[in-house]
Amino acid sequence: MIDPQPEGQPKTVNLGGGFVYLRRVDGHSAVVASGLADTGAIGIMSAADVNARRDEELRQWLQWWAFPDHARLRKVNQVHGSTVVDSTSYNGGAPDADGMWTRSSADLLIVKAADCAPVWFVDPATKAIALVHAGWRGIAAGIIEQAILALGKAGAAVSDVNVAVGPHIGPCCLEVGPEVAALFADDVGAVKPASRLVVERRRNDSSSLDISAAIQHRLAQMKVASQQVGVSTACTRCRDDILHSYRRNGTGGPLMAAVGAVLA
Repeated sequence: MIDPQPEGQPKTVNLGGGFVYLRRVDGHSAVVASGLADTGAIGIMSAADVNARRDEELRQWLQWWAFPDHARLRKVNQVHGSTVVDSTSYNGGAPDADGMWTRSSADLLIVKAADCAPVWFVDPATKAIALVHAGWRGIAAGIIEQAILALGKAGAAVSDVNVAVGPHIGPCCLEVGPEVAALFADDVGAVKPASRLVVERRRNDSSSLDISAAIQHRLAQMKVASQQVGVSTACTRCRDDILHSYRRNGTGGPLMAAVGAVLA
């Protein structure tokens, strides 16, 4: 539930991992990656009061949160793959990819999600940021590793990279079959027994999948320090009061927009 606050004060919800849901006095809300506050970068995402599938709502939300009109909106055509592109490699349009990186403070990196995890990667030393859309398909394909490699090519040292994993569907609600579970057999803690599920099971051979555990395992394999990784514990499907969810709302339902930028 949203924490009660005195009249005329913002409302907040701790979403874990350095993420905070904030509803301002004027009613506008966002999820803020406060764990990135000291990295020279911004991580923020829209919440349930905005359907970021609609560009006009996304533009309005960006204005509410004081993003400049002249900022370059960098988007990708999300295909649940592992490609991470340099934002300077295209001007307008949306390449088939699931992540972007930049060192330019003029760029606003944007991915959309409603159960998949938005993941921010920041290297304060080189002022580089990557933002990816990570569902189970993208994680299995290597999107996490590719984001780290992209920042490495930009001059970042893996030991300096900070990672923030935003709200996503939790193991309480992510039922998968054995063919998907097999893709994560080597990811410590990712595949859990079906008894962990709180949703009604749709098949009798299913498991629960913890995509945040898979992300953390893959980050560890890439030598990213665990103390530099923050993971939201909020489940998008469960938190229908503040977050959108594909598995709750269905195909064509509303989306949230995750935004990443480096400060000038």
